[in-house]
Amino acid sequence: MADRYALLLRRLSGGFMKHRIAIALAVTVLSAVALAGCGGNDNPEPEPTPSTSQTTTVSVEPFSTIAHIAQDERKTVARIIELGKARQADESAIVAALIAARGEQLWMFHQPGQVFRNLFGWNAKWDNRSHLDDGAINTAIDIFYEGAERPENLAKKNDVTDYAVAIQLSDHYSGREYFSDRTVKGENTASFSTEDKVRAQYTKSLPYAQAAYAQLG
Repeated sequence: MADRYALLLRRLSGGFMKHRIAIALAVTVLSAVALAGCGGNDNPEPEPTPSTSQTTTVSVEPFSTIAHIAQDERKTVARIIELGKARQADESAIVAALIAARGEQLWMFHQPGQVFRNLFGWNAKWDNRSHLDDGAINTAIDIFYEGAERPENLAKKNDVTDYAVAIQLSDHYSGREYFSDRTVKGENTASFSTEDKVRAQYTKSLPYAQAAYAQLG
């Protein structure tokens, strides 16, 4: 009987050991698979990071904070837009007119100085009328739009600031010349003495012209 019990214990012990060995082997295999999976991509692709670049739209208030000045500016802008649309001018031409009129005269009909200048900064002598004359104002605007239709100026249309500069500098109404006109009577408007300086002034006016058109156009 004792021999039978001893044999049974040996069998049980042997089965238990085999079970332990099988478990150990399974754990080893699973560990190896896990390590292989981790080591299969030593240099993983970094997670994409959100772009920090943003398109910023700068919004400006185009008109003066002084009520009566703002009222005059609005009237001027509205007239430029209305006359442009009456001529079937497109948005680029109208905005160019707004750029030039603001760059030259801040949408006003007279700025302090020795020379009375019209809406686009030209010496009023070229029209032989007061720069405040209603007909003279419309003529000044129409002359600008005529220039906007010239093929050589239309070639600059893709950049509305360059377009405005080209129209203004090509204006020879009654024989006038842009740079010489700005030195009459000893007046030296240094901000408009070269084409680059004119462009710089007009560039400053661009956001105001666009905002004004957005409001009243």
